[in-house]
Amino acid sequence: MRWLTMTVAVLWLAAAGQAWAFSEQDSARDAFQRGEIMSLADIRRNVQRNFNGQIIGTQFRSSNEDYVYKFRVLSPNGNMMTIDVDAKTAKVIDVKGQR
Repeated sequence: MRWLTMTVAVLWLAAAGQAWAFSEQDSARDAFQRGEIMSLADIRRNVQRNFNGQIIGTQFRSSNEDYVYKFRVLSPNGNMMTIDVDAKTAKVIDVKGQR
């Protein structure tokens, strides 16, 4: 009986771990493969072209039909910017911080 309880517990933890492993990257890749969003490489080029600085972080967020990439950009003068970009169109939605 103890063996059965341990086996069930291990299987439950493994299943829970797989659910947690479904990450932002998985969600972005799936949306890209379905043709719902543009490639991250294209969006990054657009951000680099429009904002002078180094991209130091990227996050993908999705809710319902909205897909947003959030970029953290360090400007040459040391200011930090957060730039939200619509992943479907590559249009900048919001910019926080100074250039």
